[in-house]
Amino acid sequence: MIDSRSELHELMAKTINSNLQSLNERGEYAEYAVKTNIIEANCKIDEIPRQFSNYEIEEIKTTHDKFLYVLIVRFKEERMVLYVDTIQGRFWKVYSIEESIALKNFIEQFTNTLLNIDSLWMPHQMIDDIEKNYTNVGFSIKFKQEVMKDEELSQDEISQLTMRLWSNGSKPARELINILEQNKYPVTKTSTRILNKQDEEVRFLDEVFYDGKITVSKGTGIEDHIQFVDDIIYSYHQKMDRIEEDRMYLYSTEGGLKTNGYPFEIKFSRAQNVEILADRLISPVKPFRTWGIIHNVEDDFMRIAGVDTHTGDKFDLDLMPDYARVYLPKGACGNLIFRLYTNIQHSLDPGVKISDEHGLVF
Repeated sequence: MIDSRSELHELMAKTINSNLQSLNERGEYAEYAVKTNIIEANCKIDEIPRQFSNYEIEEIKTTHDKFLYVLIVRFKEERMVLYVDTIQGRFWKVYSIEESIALKNFIEQFTNTLLNIDSLWMPHQMIDDIEKNYTNVGFSIKFKQEVMKDEELSQDEISQLTMRLWSNGSKPARELINILEQNKYPVTKTSTRILNKQDEEVRFLDEVFYDGKITVSKGTGIEDHIQFVDDIIYSYHQKMDRIEEDRMYLYSTEGGLKTNGYPFEIKFSRAQNVEILADRLISPVKPFRTWGIIHNVEDDFMRIAGVDTHTGDKFDLDLMPDYARVYLPKGACGNLIFRLYTNIQHSLDPGVKISDEHGLVF
């Protein structure tokens, strides 16, 4: 078992090499690839419940590196070893070489059932930004209308679109996206495949998912992969800072009380049924993880007093057919905005926009 960050990096590099050898010898990747999951945490690692959803965290081991921990997780008769790097503070990097399905199931329960733990929620605009400095050799798109029923949609609306493309270069991916955009089809990317190649050497080939999962397919530069992950965290953190600067509160001045902050305006690409949308948003299950009470109804207007079940933070939401406004109070977690917007994009309206006082956020 590793006891330092350097040992962890060696283990990850060794696993990547084994995967490449498996590909060369058998024509397929090994089952246990290097995977990184970025987690948004509003707590310390020793505050995690030791038991949840049939999982038991048997031990949280410290290492010689102050911010690196080893988690021993048990599910029934299965046992997993995860490596958690908390050096980024609020954003943890969970490294693993566990079997993909077992890890996926754990991360889903970890981020959906625990208070103060959440995944990332990157809308397709952030996925597009990740692609800019690399060769984009594929993507996944998934849009599924989960708010409106098929009979409530017009003939021009798409209820579901799933697509996955792998290529050797970025041209096919770029051309297909252009076709989809020109025909106004959903371009809600759920992942992108990134190739970093230097002097004909593949430094890394990573697939980045909208929920912060990054899978390494092959490469020689584990440090490059780690820096790549840190760059994603940095971009997300920057956007988070902007969102949380808009949190609203009152403060005292010599002239009396003044307000700080601004609401977020969500602009739909077409008019929505506010009653149906409100019913979906106040159900405290994934993916929105919000709960609320409708306390003001007037024609096509609804006001919701909401709770973010990720943290227990309160928020207010005004719903109208063409747009919504979200009021985030002082101290509330800004990941709510990412989660609301990304899931509206993936399950209701792929053309939705969100703005603050400075203009478009996404």
